[in-house]
Amino acid sequence: MEEVSGLVIRKLEAMTEAAEPRVICSKRKAISALLPHAVRLAGSGKQQMIGVFSRVAEASDSEGFIWHSVEPFMATLFDKPRTAFLDRTITLVSPYLDWDRYCFDKNMVTRWSTAALAVPYTEVVGRSVVDALWRIVCTGTLQPHIPIRIWSWSNGRTFLPPIRLGQFMRTWRVVCQIRALEDIDILKSYFLLVWSDWRCPEDSALIEMHNSVKRNFNGIGMGCHRGDLIDRLDHVLGQLDQGPEYLKKHRPDLDFSVTQDAKGHYRELKEALLEMDREATEILTRTPSRFVVLFDLLTPADMYRISPDIHV
Repeated sequence: MEEVSGLVIRKLEAMTEAAEPRVICSKRKAISALLPHAVRLAGSGKQQMIGVFSRVAEASDSEGFIWHSVEPFMATLFDKPRTAFLDRTITLVSPYLDWDRYCFDKNMVTRWSTAALAVPYTEVVGRSVVDALWRIVCTGTLQPHIPIRIWSWSNGRTFLPPIRLGQFMRTWRVVCQIRALEDIDILKSYFLLVWSDWRCPEDSALIEMHNSVKRNFNGIGMGCHRGDLIDRLDHVLGQLDQGPEYLKKHRPDLDFSVTQDAKGHYRELKEALLEMDREATEILTRTPSRFVVLFDLLTPADMYRISPDIHV
């Protein structure tokens, strides 16, 4: 049996190294059917297969890598007594579960967050937690049950592969949900993440993003946040300016016209941020030096309350 497991692990590792998402996705049912076996091995101290599974799933760049027939088994893991291997397993596979379609509830969100906070940090773990976090957020009903400590993971600049950002991430409902948290760092992290995609958000989401940029990132104290957002848009626009051959090579799933539409909208968002920077600069140049010293003494929270149209 160990020889068979070793052979399976070697085949999975070879698929990961080949990094051919379409080939991996074509075999996703067979691969995800191995999950119960991989979990049993991990329970006896042999965690190599579950680790390789996670890397294969990540290399697939697929939103729904786990075969739906395996999800009922995965759901049972959330009810089992906690162990170190089970915490790691839940953390690694959570991004590939359909949190919106399957019957996951607030208890499962609590179990997932407990596992995520207990597992030692690695880049793979970090991406898994951030990926699962945003998928849970996008369900709407489960978002209120995410503990505060988990939200800090979204502020760590852990970027997901753009192809993994589903359409659900770019909807009006999700933008509104993130804004409703009233946390500027989480909102910025969301924009940094979702703007890394080469596709356009839906029209209503774009309108909400523009409104959010103007209302949540205005004022003198928001300069650093605006700078981070502008840098991200510059990076993405630089990629989109590479031309159709470059874009096709890296994102064969997208039409060139789609990326050009996105480029136009991202330029508009960048211009809105630059305009607010110009307004803030004009305010500072008109402000007497004694007030500039006062601004230096204010905390970021104080600065946030300063309106861009303040008159001194």
